[in-house]
Amino acid sequence: MTGAAARIDRRRADRRVARVAIHYPERRSGFDRRTAGATAWGRMVLAYRARPALAAAAALAILALSAADLLLTHRLLAAGAVEANPVMAAVLGRGLLPAAIVKAAVTIPVAGAVWWMRRYRRILEFSVATAALLAALVAYEAVGLAMVG
Repeated sequence: MTGAAARIDRRRADRRVARVAIHYPERRSGFDRRTAGATAWGRMVLAYRARPALAAAAALAILALSAADLLLTHRLLAAGAVEANPVMAAVLGRGLLPAAIVKAAVTIPVAGAVWWMRRYRRILEFSVATAALLAALVAYEAVGLAMVG
């Protein structure tokens, strides 16, 4: 074989790889018109995006659940529990006010980012996941406090 017949066929089925990434500044919102409402999750996120009050509620829920986490952690520590987070354990060793300042310094920018970047799909998904995880943490601490005291 010589010439064109001797060439190696290097074509593949698909060279594109689906990647999950957030680029700054993101120009796309993540809501593809063709597939946005194809699943129940997609319809929920679309409804969430259409109602800014829900994004505000999610941001406020993150703040409230974070405060509840701090207060329940403080009560559990007073009852004899041990803080698993070494950074917060060191800060809580100095008192409740420094812990509240550190917690606010972390949580307020997160809640602000949820509000200011609410047009992006990943941010909306992040806010739902964050609120759910904080709610689970607060429920876990409430059960622990009920068992201890």
